[in-house]
Amino acid sequence: MITGTITSTSTNTNDMRLVDAHCHLEAEEFRGQLDALLAEARAAGVVKLVTASVTPEQWPVSRALGRYYPEVAFAWGVHPWYAEARHFELLDALRGARAAGASAIGEIGLDAKIETPPMALQERMFTEQLSIAKENDLPVVLHCRGAFNELIRILNQVGAPARGGLVHAFSGSVEIAEALMDHGIRFSMGGALTYKPSRKRVAVLDRIYPGHFLLETDSPDLPPVQAREGPNVPANILHNLAGAAAILGLPEEEIAARTTDNAYRLFGFPEVDHATP
Repeated sequence: MITGTITSTSTNTNDMRLVDAHCHLEAEEFRGQLDALLAEARAAGVVKLVTASVTPEQWPVSRALGRYYPEVAFAWGVHPWYAEARHFELLDALRGARAAGASAIGEIGLDAKIETPPMALQERMFTEQLSIAKENDLPVVLHCRGAFNELIRILNQVGAPARGGLVHAFSGSVEIAEALMDHGIRFSMGGALTYKPSRKRVAVLDRIYPGHFLLETDSPDLPPVQAREGPNVPANILHNLAGAAAILGLPEEEIAARTTDNAYRLFGFPEVDHATP
């Protein structure tokens, strides 16, 4: 179900080992299709996927996916779009994320592009979840739109987890990236890599590669230009890889190896996974 025509310089994608560092396998769009979608992802070279919950109601689903599919890791969190006051009472359960097998706390963060929930509630929710990530010694998976100053302020106040985190669908500047890198934060850009690159995106990618760059699809959202009708699927990571290679002027195989290594280090995946075909 790879959508669109893949423009790839690699003659054998099975030689590459890729990590989809951010997706949402819990999504309704994938109901009843995951066996086929993950088979296609494996055929595209994907060896690990990190699926991120967006509400507490999804936490059991995320955990079940991680238990059923060996290549799936999961993150627990409350997304800023869906944060409600009642969720604060449920955050005690989030403190058990590491014991439950989670590889990260996420998707969490701030979004100034929406009217509700109000920023005050978002900031409190983010601050508490960031603290829980530190307690659990887990990295964070971050969403941020129009609120990087607030995000950095809270990171300065609370501190980041020891292993840092990932800002997915990053759209900030080089200066913002550098401020976040001081906290051990990495970045992914998803389908944006396949669209006509802006000067800012080129400058940011050049700055964060190789040590702070990961690949993601954000499936079923943010499809690449080759599959703009969506829904996006994990196998479309090959489009994003090709887009990154075109911007950086580097072989896809090199970027695949670098980003996979970065993901294994960030999420603490066992190296045996990395070595096993």
